[in-house]
Amino acid sequence: MATIAGFALAGALLAACVSWQVVIHIAEQRLGGYATMLLERARELDDESRQTLDTFNRQPQARCTDREFEQMREAVYRTYFVKDIGRVENGQLRCTASLFRLPVPTAVERPQLVTRDGLQVATMELQLLASGSRAPVLALGDTRVILDPLAFRLRPAPDIGFTIGYVDDGDRFLPLYGAATPLDASMLRAGRPLDRDGVLVYPMCAPEHAVCVASTQSKAALSDSQWPLLLVCTVLGAGAGAAVGLALLLAHLRRHSLEGRLLRAIDQDALDVEYQPVVRISDGALVGAEALVRWRDHDGRMVSPVRFIPIAEENGSIGRITQLVLRRVAADFGGVLAAPGEFRINVNISAADLDNSRFHAGMAQILDSVGIARDRIGIELTEHSTTARDIAVSGTKRLRELGHHVYIDDFGTGYSSLAYLAELDVHALKIDRSFTRTIGTDAVKVSLVPQIIDLARTLGLQVVIEGVETEAQRDWLRAVDYPLYAQGWLFGRPMAAAELRALLDAQR
Repeated sequence: MATIAGFALAGALLAACVSWQVVIHIAEQRLGGYATMLLERARELDDESRQTLDTFNRQPQARCTDREFEQMREAVYRTYFVKDIGRVENGQLRCTASLFRLPVPTAVERPQLVTRDGLQVATMELQLLASGSRAPVLALGDTRVILDPLAFRLRPAPDIGFTIGYVDDGDRFLPLYGAATPLDASMLRAGRPLDRDGVLVYPMCAPEHAVCVASTQSKAALSDSQWPLLLVCTVLGAGAGAAVGLALLLAHLRRHSLEGRLLRAIDQDALDVEYQPVVRISDGALVGAEALVRWRDHDGRMVSPVRFIPIAEENGSIGRITQLVLRRVAADFGGVLAAPGEFRINVNISAADLDNSRFHAGMAQILDSVGIARDRIGIELTEHSTTARDIAVSGTKRLRELGHHVYIDDFGTGYSSLAYLAELDVHALKIDRSFTRTIGTDAVKVSLVPQIIDLARTLGLQVVIEGVETEAQRDWLRAVDYPLYAQGWLFGRPMAAAELRALLDAQR
């Protein structure tokens, strides 16, 4: 009897521990979904605010005129997040859309945070509008926008919290909405679920924006809401079948988790590949494309690469994804790439595969099977994937020896020094889209784009500009006295292989 009681007690304890981990796992998945929704809304807020700031900073007419007040009011009416627009001169607020010209200009507080691209961020008391109220404020140039303090009111449950704010170029994070958080910018950028002082935190940042979000839930509140499940699992654990039941539950959860679904999609060759054109700026000729992996989940919804690529890198399946992409490239464009010409397709590889001999052998086998020369397949490495210096140097050298063109992707977002970049045996830099928005505007004078192009000129590297979306950006790039290439919606969004082949045929 004592033995049976001991096994029952052990089963109950095991069931309690395992069921609690299951509850934590489910909560993290739920927080991750909520964080994704928050981040999408934060991106919309950032885009709308920046567009409003840019529009009024570029206006040629005099400030604080009746005509400008009309434009301000119209802008506030048409925007979702912006509640007021103001003009600042010599550190003083001169006028706003709602208050018109101030009889006595009001001193403007210093920004609490400045993002990498110069956006000033703060929270301020609205003494002139609504005493005792606070609202987020974004500023650029001599324009400020006051944002809706109630822009983020929807929560899936009362016990789930959130924080939304901006990060600077260092480790500072300024929350604008929701509760304060002990996380710094580096923790938010890591994008991994955390347990901080009894609170589950799911952070997430937008790579192309300076906004970060985090969804939170206290473990005590989680325990209070899930105690029936915990009790049932503990009771079941006292029986002989509890271990089997929990094992089946965990297996079921894993099969339906994002990671499990991703592995099944890889096994079933169910990922798709789209191609985004790369053109030569001087004449607009289509000279290549970047192969981009896409995943449509079993429910028909697209899963962002921002979500599943980090999972693939963590569980080691990223190499299989890259080989899947290469097989699709070979099937879609084998004939084009095997024939003479300059058209090249780039694929992305991870840091883990950079110096992996088995990966290189598999890649060579795929290309040889359809007669594709190595120089027709470009290899793109993110600047962050080159942080392991010895591996990066030896890996890029080996790729060049094999005949591939090697690109540093998202250049400018990492920490490559000039000396280190000279060591990396690469052909080209791809300037990150976060820098491209300044091209064709007055802000380009203080951006890093001209300096990066000069750096590439010094090192004899090609330059590909990502995120080109306007004719003004294209015209500015055409005026640069250096051969440039571009990729962006102005020249084509990611498309199916048949569409890209049609563009190639039309060019011929």
